[in-house]
Amino acid sequence: MDKWLESRNLPHHLISVCGLVRRDGLFLLIKNPKRGWELPGGIVERGETVTEALRREICEESGILGEPERLTGVYQNLTEKDGYGPLEGMKIPPLVNFTFVCRYAGGEPKASEEAEDVRWVTPEEAAELVTHPLFVKRLADILSFDGSVVFSSYTYDNRTTEFRTEERI
Repeated sequence: MDKWLESRNLPHHLISVCGLVRRDGLFLLIKNPKRGWELPGGIVERGETVTEALRREICEESGILGEPERLTGVYQNLTEKDGYGPLEGMKIPPLVNFTFVCRYAGGEPKASEEAEDVRWVTPEEAAELVTHPLFVKRLADILSFDGSVVFSSYTYDNRTTEFRTEERI
């Protein structure tokens, strides 16, 4: 019998999304106050599909309408972490992230509560501006996208990231 079934401790993950919106050869980036420049995205809410969440998160964070075109990667965080801010004192479960390439469908870039800046950049500028290890990996996988989806698992503790597995399907 599975250990989780014996203990009645059901396994769980949060589901998150992010998307690289492209427009005329430029990429949309947002500047997160904690992580710096990154792809827009966030947590899938209860009752929401992955692509609905992606569209909502891109628009909320940047003012841009993005339409998902291709799934480029699935990234599984194997680490539970301590909550912060309103989640102080809670444990945040591991998450699975779905990363997409999206086409621009409208709107103008504008800063938000979650993004202190929003800008269109060249692929080269994106590679220089994005410094958080998780987004560096996702961006690199998008830039080398050959039609196969990257599946990667990792551990992350706010200081170090260790990518443990990777395969392309």
